[in-house]
Amino acid sequence: MKKWMMMAMALAVAGSAAAAENKAKKAEADAEAAKAGWTTALNAGLTMTDGNSETLAANASLVTEGEKDGLGSVIAGIEANYGENTAKTETENEDGSVTVTETDETTIENAKAYGNVKKTLSPKTFAYLDGSVLYDDIALIDYRAMLGPGLGFYVVKNDKRELSLEAGSSYVWEKLDGESNDYLALRFAERYTCQITETAKLVQSLEYVPEAEDFDNYLLTAEAGIEAAINDHLSLRVVLQDKYDNTPAPGAERNDVSLIAGLSYTL
Repeated sequence: MKKWMMMAMALAVAGSAAAAENKAKKAEADAEAAKAGWTTALNAGLTMTDGNSETLAANASLVTEGEKDGLGSVIAGIEANYGENTAKTETENEDGSVTVTETDETTIENAKAYGNVKKTLSPKTFAYLDGSVLYDDIALIDYRAMLGPGLGFYVVKNDKRELSLEAGSSYVWEKLDGESNDYLALRFAERYTCQITETAKLVQSLEYVPEAEDFDNYLLTAEAGIEAAINDHLSLRVVLQDKYDNTPAPGAERNDVSLIAGLSYTL
């Protein structure tokens, strides 16, 4: 009898240990699955030249995005760009000596924070809330804030490709070269992502924001980029950005184009 009791106790302990191990594995798998649905990436790029002129261009951004089936998705981030040029001019003096004069000029100085939240309505449709705040010293934008809701549709959505279309309204508050303005605008946007290979990814987006009462006053933003993984955390990244403002601040250019190359580190 004692022998059977000992065997029963041993089986119970073994069963408890197995159950605990299975529970731990399930918790670990759930944690990994939850982690896989959310990513945070730190991106940075730096370009420097030296010689007759010295140039510096730096870019940094932090982006978080994730999705949960049946609920929706979130993408939010901050980014900043800075560039300067130092030109050297040599002047020969009467005594034969040479004086070198350096002139500094800021060529890029901007920052942006943005966020887009989608709420799933059906497997193909969603409601969204989109917002952003922009500062650009060279374009004479003291600030431009936009916020508004809308509806969207997934044209394609699978493990390798996703193409979404969005349409809604947005309210714009801006201050251009010291002059404040605000107005109601429409918003039309498109975003496409493609996992080209196991280690390479393409991301492209387009946004068109015209004033509701004056379609000649509009903003157009386009972006396309490719990331190629070096390892599990580090990737090479090249991004082309085009920002077009049809009614810029007086003295500012309508179009700004940036080509950014650097590294992306997934946290």
